[in-house]
Amino acid sequence: MKKLHKAIVLFFMAVFLLTSCADPTADYLRQGDTYYDQGRFIEAIAEYTKAIERNPQSITAYMHRGAVYNARAEWDLAIKDLSKAIEMDPSRSENYQNRAFAYLAKEQYDNAVADLNKTIELNPKAVLAYTNLSWLYVHRGEWDKAIAAADKAIQLESKDYSAFFNRGAAYFARGEIAKALADMNSTLEINPSIAPAYTYRGKIYLLTDNLTGAVEEFSKSIDIDPDTAEPYKLRGFAYITLVKPEQALSDLNRAIELDDADPMAYYYRGHLYNANGDFDLALNDLNRALALAPAVTKEASSHDPFKYDPDGIYLERAVAYRGKQELNQAVADAQKAVELNPQYAPAQATYGEILLANGDLESALKALNRAIELDPDMSEAYINRAVLWEVMAVNTKNTDYYELCAADLRKVIAINQNPEMVNQAQEAIRKMQSKGYIP
Repeated sequence: MKKLHKAIVLFFMAVFLLTSCADPTADYLRQGDTYYDQGRFIEAIAEYTKAIERNPQSITAYMHRGAVYNARAEWDLAIKDLSKAIEMDPSRSENYQNRAFAYLAKEQYDNAVADLNKTIELNPKAVLAYTNLSWLYVHRGEWDKAIAAADKAIQLESKDYSAFFNRGAAYFARGEIAKALADMNSTLEINPSIAPAYTYRGKIYLLTDNLTGAVEEFSKSIDIDPDTAEPYKLRGFAYITLVKPEQALSDLNRAIELDDADPMAYYYRGHLYNANGDFDLALNDLNRALALAPAVTKEASSHDPFKYDPDGIYLERAVAYRGKQELNQAVADAQKAVELNPQYAPAQATYGEILLANGDLESALKALNRAIELDPDMSEAYINRAVLWEVMAVNTKNTDYYELCAADLRKVIAINQNPEMVNQAQEAIRKMQSKGYIP
């Protein structure tokens, strides 16, 4: 059974209401309630079963036994008892709410939605029903419905941190980062122990280039819940960007140990291996990432770039193939990345670079031109196009191409902040000048 998201609220009834003491089943019910409060669930079930045997029409006994089965994660038995209670009295909202929890646990989401909506129909102030609807809609990718349900829960209970969390997750998935951050802040102000809220806040910091802040948030999440993979994976990604490869590898290894079905953890580790020149290891990880892809494509509608990035994975595998000098495979993967995301400038630039290495100058020029069109400040695209112009000059004996080469190198000098890259561009221009190719 998959573990439900930590933001979900348990429906178990904290207090069982007993009715007439004259009912001969009352003693069994009272003893069952005592055992329930003590966490002695097996004994509680035995008492409620006695009550049902004594009085098969005892709605309360079915209600309470169903709640205990929920507490023991015996979902089918819980559904059976709660359905019996609903059949006997369909007017009690708590039975629909408790049965919805069992349906959620069994991932029978349509049934859960129906029961939660019925709960609200019977009790319009059922905060937990709205809160759990918001979680369920987030899980299903129905962002607008998730936000509407969370809004209602927060209107009814301003300290419902789970509703703030669920709404923040929906805003994040819709790409509304500022609203997502505000809701995660509210979540943690109300309850500072919600580990996934720190993880979301770390993702927001990553997207806003606050890498140090992101590492701090992921570390807080790990401190609270050290057995969840996602914050390790994302902290590993942050360490990659901070050029801390040892810390990044340690975190990514841990993420994969905890969850070996997340393609993005393999993707990030494959990137690390590529950067280290370990192309075979990179290919192993990137192949694994792509093999896992079908399991996560259903989440592709989310704006969360850390969920699944197929064009990035293909592009990274192209880099690995290029490193192994398997250029045909590299071209194919880079082309796939461009097809998946034609507006992604780095994909166009890498595609052009690999085509250039493979000798397809015409196609390389088209890709590099497109990269520069998409991102006029991408130094790498100008550098590769400068190399292409130089190759064209050598191949055709036409020195006019050196002017184009020099123009791209001057653009690199103008826009790049890397002193080493600037010095290399300046040296290349001086070399062309010394040979009389350009003034």
